[in-house]
Amino acid sequence: MVLWIGAALAIVVVVAVTPGSGTFPGVGLGLPDAGVAAIYGLPVVRVVAEIAGALTVGALLLATAIVPPQLSGYLDVSGYRSVRAATASAAIWAVAALLMMALTAAESLGRPLQDVLDPATLMAVVPLLPTAMGWLLTAALAVVVLIGCCTTLSWGWTSVLLGVAVLALLPVAATGHSAVGGSHDIATDSLMLHVVAAALWVGGLVAVLALAVSSDGRVAIALPRYSMVAGWCWALVAVSGVVNLIVRAPGAEQLLASRYGWLAVGKVAALLLLGGLGYAHRRRSLPLAARGDRTALLRLGGVEVLVMFATFGLAVGLGRTPPPRSAPASRSPTAELLGYELTKAPDAIRLLLGSRLDLVFTVLVTILFVTYLAGVRRVLHRADLWSPLRIAAWSSGCIIILLATSWGVGRYGAAMLSIGVASQVLLSLVAPFLLVLGAPLELARRALPARGVGGAPSPRGSVLWVLRRPLVRRLAEPVTGIGLFVGSQVLLYSSGLFAVLLQSQTGRLALDLFRLITGWMLAGVLLTRLPQRLPSRGTRLGLTALLLGAQTGIGAALLVRSTPVGEDFYRRLALPWVPDLLAEQRLAAIIWLLGQLALIVPLISWLRADPTLPSTRRSDVSNAGAIMDAPSTAGMDTSS
Repeated sequence: MVLWIGAALAIVVVVAVTPGSGTFPGVGLGLPDAGVAAIYGLPVVRVVAEIAGALTVGALLLATAIVPPQLSGYLDVSGYRSVRAATASAAIWAVAALLMMALTAAESLGRPLQDVLDPATLMAVVPLLPTAMGWLLTAALAVVVLIGCCTTLSWGWTSVLLGVAVLALLPVAATGHSAVGGSHDIATDSLMLHVVAAALWVGGLVAVLALAVSSDGRVAIALPRYSMVAGWCWALVAVSGVVNLIVRAPGAEQLLASRYGWLAVGKVAALLLLGGLGYAHRRRSLPLAARGDRTALLRLGGVEVLVMFATFGLAVGLGRTPPPRSAPASRSPTAELLGYELTKAPDAIRLLLGSRLDLVFTVLVTILFVTYLAGVRRVLHRADLWSPLRIAAWSSGCIIILLATSWGVGRYGAAMLSIGVASQVLLSLVAPFLLVLGAPLELARRALPARGVGGAPSPRGSVLWVLRRPLVRRLAEPVTGIGLFVGSQVLLYSSGLFAVLLQSQTGRLALDLFRLITGWMLAGVLLTRLPQRLPSRGTRLGLTALLLGAQTGIGAALLVRSTPVGEDFYRRLALPWVPDLLAEQRLAAIIWLLGQLALIVPLISWLRADPTLPSTRRSDVSNAGAIMDAPSTAGMDTSS
């Protein structure tokens, strides 16, 4: 009942604020009015789509991380119910996303909805409209989630579906108003973080309340877990929302004098109210629920859901309201394409000390660093030892990631191929090796509790169980790890995919994340010394030849190539200090080839490793393989 009331409240809110958004946006451009369906139908359907997306993500979050599965790895009753609920919400999400695609096309063309519902018209128009394409991709991913929820019974595949559902939130966020205008790189990153955190927070609350209504005993485990997730999500929603607001509407006086500003104030007030309700949950509801009295939890949670859904309506209305415009300023092609200006050629000082915040990687590095230090603190608190060299390696890896993405190297790397290649070397061949030397899996094994709450699987046992899954073990095999690393590099530069990803902030972000992940897989392979995970010396020689040959081949291809990689993008940037793109590409090739020297020491060490030595003599940094090859139990451990 609360869901229906909340959805109705969200629709009322968005309809109430829609007239203030300026009727049909295309009228000012000379397009005809698209009619009532576009003016009112679009925001209403968008509210439904966003609520359904949040409910899908929250239901899968509960099945994946809030309530534990059975020891066999299959979902228990609570997780199964939650996945079935995600089936219904994913179906609504897919339908609403398809309607949004058609409504977006109608609004953009200034034509009534019925005129664009013809399949031939949609096929011709949608590829030309980034937002409509975003909704189409969201609908496709929602259908994948729907089909998966109908068939899965295991915790592992439910985790995959959660990842797909979170991914489905991003296409529209990456193609909206934040993707254009000044500082659109920061605006896009902040909006994507904002959308994901809000979905986890709101959807997770609804899923936990549904669990409490069902009188399931797992609620005692779910509440503290969700409380921790909710706290982090609230903070991330607040920070990303403030950043997005500052970027899109700078100037407090100008902001408060506009309808956009008052809607933003309404969102801020709702966020503060939700923070207060969350605090009340921690102080009052959770202790009572732990003792079996869930009345306060359900009442306060119901109010919280209503406020959240009303905030969805405000958010959609805010997204359709133009922000106050500042005085027009001349913008260079660099600012149009990247979101920021580059007025001077790079030098050592600008590369090392210059900055351009990459919000996604800043958040990622903050989580990695804080979590690692928390684990070290827990280990030391138990009077155990932890090498300062490991801490230094992990910290250095985090700093290298920031250097490659958020400092001068990242700032210029998006605009210059040579510095972009240097950033790639740092992200794929330097930072991952430092992070692996930090031994995070061994830290998790020592720091995480060895016993679960109320008979649930222990956090330590859960991590071990995941690492022993066949797919994870296969990805950790040398042939797979090196093959994926080599194959992805060759594919990027030979298929034209690299040039496509350069065109947008989202593409560049995906490129950097992929480099970091594949580099981490490669580092895990080369730094593992566990005898049973080492191939024969002949196989290692062959894999080494493949790795070095492919990497050298890519560098040589860049060196002799007669046409510039990503020529269209770099010519549009028109940097005055890069007059010759082929000379820039040759410099990039030299940097690439020199960067491969970072592989020499790990490869020599890997080749010299003797698989006949007992496992007790493995290297101190090889514990990742040791954990993955530890004797398996019959499921998720409940103790050490």
